[in-house]
Amino acid sequence: MHWHILGVGAIGSVWAAQLHLAGYQVTLLLRNKQKLLTYQQQGLVYESDKLGRHQLNIDAELIDAHSPIENLLVVTKAFASLEALNSVAERLTPHSQVVMLQNGMGPQQQAAAQYPHLSIWAATTTDGAYLKKPFHVIRAGYGETLYGPLNQSATGFTDTLFPQVFPELQINQTPDILHKLWCKVAINAAINPLTALYQCKNGELLNTVERRNTVADLCDEISRVANACDQPLFEQPLFDVVAHVAKQTAGNFSSMHQDILHQRPTEIEQITGFICDEATRHGIATPINEALRHEIQALSERSK
Repeated sequence: MHWHILGVGAIGSVWAAQLHLAGYQVTLLLRNKQKLLTYQQQGLVYESDKLGRHQLNIDAELIDAHSPIENLLVVTKAFASLEALNSVAERLTPHSQVVMLQNGMGPQQQAAAQYPHLSIWAATTTDGAYLKKPFHVIRAGYGETLYGPLNQSATGFTDTLFPQVFPELQINQTPDILHKLWCKVAINAAINPLTALYQCKNGELLNTVERRNTVADLCDEISRVANACDQPLFEQPLFDVVAHVAKQTAGNFSSMHQDILHQRPTEIEQITGFICDEATRHGIATPINEALRHEIQALSERSK
């Protein structure tokens, strides 16, 4: 089985390494000749506590190459994923399998609607990793990746997408990927914007009464929107889940915090923006989410 990977950031690099080590044929899709040259000079370096350091010579090519793509993993930032998919659409075949692995919600559903003839899958992960430098990834956490079909073409796919066992990935198919995405976006919407706004680690999000009250009110808004969308989130209150995640990742900086710090575009529209848009559709007021949406957008503009 041959997988093309579009988006060679931290998680994309983890998947490239794991697919390669599991025996899959892998090709990285790179945007320009300079990135391709940089990659060809060093290859992909994968480091983890369990496997140590691996120097991997994985195939790479430009996105505008002409060979067909049978299996595509899109692992870009959420705001770039649909454009990334469009950039290789002419290389996809009627039998192509496309997996969208990203934060937030919206682009996955847009892809499924735009390409009904393709098998579109969504995935969400709790794995952790970071880039030491381009094409040199450090594994920072071991979680689980869930994936499932988003359209009828994917639902009708009877084979397994990942038949071979991965050395360091726990992957499971779920029949209700939409609910899993909702759970993930709810937690992200409660943690990421506030850590970016407060410029704090996840574990510092609940260390004052004022912050705890803000998180509680934010969770209440998110839960009401999820319920209106027929997506009840967890058996316990969302605030309890968020508090647990913040404690478990206490020393981590959220991706949105890091994006603001390093003057990069954020995924605020695909996380908080998604919650706000769904709230508007159902006539629910979400003043805290709306305020966070605009405050993060303003921070992003000022950091340019």
